[in-house]
Order: sequence, then C-alpha cells, then structure tokens
Amino acid sequence: MRAKETTVGSARCLVCCLLSRLFAAPLARARYARVKASAKERATAKLASIATMSRSVKLYYDLMSQPSRALYIFLSTNKIPFDRCPIALRKMQHKTDEYRRQVNRYGKVPCIVDGSFRLAESVAIYRYLCREFPTDGHWYPSDTVRQARVDEYLSWQHLNLRADVSLYFFHVWLNPLLGKEPDAGKTERLRRRLDGVLNFFDQELLSGGSGQAFLAGDRISIADLSAACEIEQAKIAGYDPCEGRPALASWLTAVRERTNPFYDEAHKYVYRLAPDNIVTPVVAIDE
Repeated sequence: MRAKETTVGSARCLVCCLLSRLFAAPLARARYARVKASAKERATAKLASIATMSRSVKLYYDLMSQPSRALYIFLSTNKIPFDRCPIALRKMQHKTDEYRRQVNRYGKVPCIVDGSFRLAESVAIYRYLCREFPTDGHWYPSDTVRQARVDEYLSWQHLNLRADVSLYFFHVWLNPLLGKEPDAGKTERLRRRLDGVLNFFDQELLSGGSGQAFLAGDRISIADLSAACEIEQAKIAGYDPCEGRPALASWLTAVRERTNPFYDEAHKYVYRLAPDNIVTPVVAIDE
C-alpha cells in the first residue's frame, strides 16, 4: 500500500513539474518581452528628449519689452536652448519689411522661430514651449484648476495690469524722450489708474485669503513671471509698485529669487534707467 501511495505521489510531483515548466516558459517569455519593451520605450523617450534639447529656437526680443524679458527668463530658467536675436525697438527694427516678412508678420517682439515655424504673442509662445520642450510642470500646470487660474490671469492682464502700466510708462517716461511734454492732469489720472490696478493685484490676487505664495498656487507659474515683468516696467517712470503693498513686494522678491540670475540679467536696463528714489539691485549692464 505504501509503495502504491509513493508511486502515486511521485506521479503527481512529475505532473506538477511538467505543468510548471509548461506554463513557466511562456510567462518568462512574456516578462522578458515586457521588460524589453519597457527598456525600448525608455531608450526612445531618452533619445526624443536628447533630440528635443539639441534643437534650438530663435528668440527675437528687446529687453525693454516686458513680455520679451519674461520669455528670456523662461527659456533660460528651463534650460531650453535658444539663439539670442536682439531687436532694437528704438531703431524700429521690428517694423522693417524684412522683419515682418521673415520673422513676425505683426511687426512686434517677442517672437520665436523653431525651424520653419514662426510664432508671435508671448502667451501662445509659453504654451507652445511647454508642449514642445521638457519644462517643470509648475510653469503651466496640467491640473485643470491651476491651469485655469494661470489662463484666467493671462486673459485679465492684457487690458488691465499691462495696459495701465504701459499707459503710465509711455506718458511719463517715453513721451518726453519724443519731445512731448506730459500733461499734469493726465499724469495724475493715469497714476490713479495704476494705483487702482496694483492695489487690486496686491489685495485681491495676492492677499485674498488664499494663502498661496503665487498667483496659481504654491509654486511659480508663467502668470507670475509675466506679471512681474510688467510691474517692473513702472519703475523706469519713477513709480514704486512695492510702496505700501507688502504682499506684492514679498511676491516680487520671491519671483526674482526663483528665477535668478536670469531675472536680474533680463532687467539690467530697467534697474539702470530707474531713478535714484527707486531701490533696485546693482547688476552689470553690458557684456
């Protein structure tokens, strides 16, 4: 009886061994195929990343232009290779037929050229760069709500903060260079408008109870970079945007710290042109 049981047990072991080998081989082959495919995907992704980062875009810009400065800082901070193509607004280089034909049909800066593709308008350029190049996700978040906050600010800025800073800058600083005497009444009206938009920025967008360090959350985004470069422009016209606005002052310092040394590099002319009553960092001006 014992011999019979031993024989049966041996037979069962043999069957189990055979079944194990029968199924183990396909499983092993499947695992190997998965590992091989995963390695291939990683290699492909790495090659794609190398190819992307080896390609260089051309940035046409003037550091006296607020959105030009913002894109200059964005490209530099994210280590996106780019060729610097300065355009002198004071010489009207952006309005030449050649520039309109070969670079930007709208006759403005900034503009990028990526191969045969030309793209104007800073907001469109930000989004394109975030899709085409490896960038930290906080710049233009994939999270729907945070991305919507970035888009909301960028949509609001153009006819509000940007408009009011630009109007004051042109009337107070640029007009005298063109031989036009600023009207005192208009200067006061434009100052009140600028006061109002910056107070809103300080009290609602930054101090509105959200507890967030930046406009779209706890990390810097393209909204912050764009806003900071607009606000800095007012300093050239002798207007201190940080005076009496502690939240704005703290936020502006944080944006600068997160993006230096490129922030100061892009704002070197702003710092030099600001009058003595406006405190600015001391940086080298020209290479």
